[in-house]
Amino acid sequence: MSELYADLPGSARLAYAELLDNALIRDVATGTGFTFLRRKKSSGYYWYLQHNFAGGRRQHYIGVDNEETRARIEQQKARWEAGKIEAKVIEKQVAMTIAAGGRAIDARAYRVLSAAANTGLFNAGGVLVGSYAFVAIGNMLGVSWRKDTTITQDVDLAASDRAMIAIPQDVEPLGDVILKAETGMLSVPMLNRKGPSTSYMVQGSEFRVDLITPRIGKPKSAEYVHAIKSHAQPVAFLEYLLEDTQKAVLLHKSGVVVNVAQPARFALHKLVVAQRRPSTERNKKRKDIEQAEQVIACLLDQSPGDLWLALDAALAHGVKKFMQQMQEGIEQLDEANREPLVGYLCTR
Repeated sequence: MSELYADLPGSARLAYAELLDNALIRDVATGTGFTFLRRKKSSGYYWYLQHNFAGGRRQHYIGVDNEETRARIEQQKARWEAGKIEAKVIEKQVAMTIAAGGRAIDARAYRVLSAAANTGLFNAGGVLVGSYAFVAIGNMLGVSWRKDTTITQDVDLAASDRAMIAIPQDVEPLGDVILKAETGMLSVPMLNRKGPSTSYMVQGSEFRVDLITPRIGKPKSAEYVHAIKSHAQPVAFLEYLLEDTQKAVLLHKSGVVVNVAQPARFALHKLVVAQRRPSTERNKKRKDIEQAEQVIACLLDQSPGDLWLALDAALAHGVKKFMQQMQEGIEQLDEANREPLVGYLCTR
């Protein structure tokens, strides 16, 4: 237990775990193309769900190799054998998870994210980042975050030609799908009005959808991503998030299965993002640090090994600026959360 987060009751944890399993059944039918893999790393064995595509494969982190994880895997295999789960069952489980304490998303975000999911974005490897991912990670970890750090109007979707399989040729460009998903949605013009848009807003509101992609080379305002047939804003160090993802289900109506970054990587990347904010975004910088600290505090209590793996990956990333800004962010954490990370880095 921590002042930064509260443990959800066991009923909420169980309801979410069953919901995620059934939502995956709904989305992958009988499990065709999906396999479970056990991988050895320096700190032990870990399980991954691998999705095989015609043109490649994606792996999503499940958890450390223990009795609970193995039991969930066997349960998932049995449910795949049983076939599809009816939509009403999923809707009931979403409602039960919310009633037990799980954090829901709003209807507008649900409509946009459902439309994005229907294009095959998340099956192809697209990733939900930002505050909606933070909400999803809380439900995944079985905790509730401080409410003032989960309020958001921004949906951030990350896509990369290097990290994704292209969505089917007969699917509309993701930007067009977003424009049609919500009444009043408009493209946000770039500073150079002749440039392609990477953002979308609902007229008269603060609701916004941003398409982003890893930055390669010199900074630029937009880059065409073939995997989604749309332009996205290049963002530095985003590849660190996209390298290790796992499945999550967002809570509203019949749920939306998405990919989010492994929680430890999400937190460390948030620390970097905070350092890169301009002085005009002080509130957003504070929110980045607060979200990162809540996830770090939870992982130090629940699964510190995940933090050590994420720190090892950051070191292997080999980018001095990334490490410098991550360490600057770590220094802004409270002592109880800062010292374990600093201590680990000193041993590497």
